Amino acid sequence: MMYPLASNSPSTTESRPSTSLLPPAELEALNARFSANADQWLADNAPISKIKAERKPKGNRGRKPKMILNPFYGFIGPQTYWAPYPEFAMDIIEGVARLDWYGEREQQLPLSVAKINYILGALPVITNEAVEDLLQLGERQARRYVKAVELCIEWMKKSRPQFLISEMDGIDFEPKACEWEDCNDACHPSPEELAKLHYDLRTLTEFKTAEEYEADYPPQPDTAAIVTFPNRYTPQQRQQHPKKPEVLELLAQGRGVNSIERETGVSAKTIRRWRDEVRAAQVGLKAA
Repeated sequence: MMYPLASNSPSTTESRPSTSLLPPAELEALNARFSANADQWLADNAPISKIKAERKPKGNRGRKPKMILNPFYGFIGPQTYWAPYPEFAMDIIEGVARLDWYGEREQQLPLSVAKINYILGALPVITNEAVEDLLQLGERQARRYVKAVELCIEWMKKSRPQFLISEMDGIDFEPKACEWEDCNDACHPSPEELAKLHYDLRTLTEFKTAEEYEADYPPQPDTAAIVTFPNRYTPQQRQQHPKKPEVLELLAQGRGVNSIERETGVSAKTIRRWRDEVRAAQVGLKAA
């Protein structure tokens, strides 16, 4: 028995309304009305972005703007040994940030430690205008950070470690390889010296062959069957540092520890340990 499709039934075709698209003129009018409503809603509810007013150029009269030379520029910051924060100065920076910077207010808000550290690592000369542009702050707030950085620099100079003082003063106490030009020609050995050298370097096979020595001292079969199990108390061999060959090559070229540290990223303590190991090995070879 064949059943008619539901889409072809008379009831369905009669109840379905006829659809028709709007003409282009009505669509354009509807689009314009929606656009106007959206623009009005954004104008009433969108947040207002604060635009910093342009700074007026100051004249030659009056007090000169304060300029602070930053002695720590290039020595602390994200690309230095002290990244991201200098350990020797964190107590100073945090203490200065918690001072009373806003006068007699009920709620005292400290300055940002991250912003103070950012100024110390980013600006070689610290001025109020430079801090305003760097941190996008107002004039009064930028003046607070300039004063805070000035206090930090004064106390950070007194708490610097000795190697940082030497690095900032341009002094490198690391010993460097002596450089000289040896123009002397090598002396040719005499026949007697060559004969003595050949005698000292003679091998045991001069008296017997290798087969005769193996026959006199055959390998022990019991020792070959011994199976050694790993001992958890036995120290495991550590993998070599990937930067060690590069560091040793730079040390051989006479480079200083501080410059190698900045170039490779390996700590100065590790570089000095590798350098001492190489020197100890060279002394042992000379003594042998």
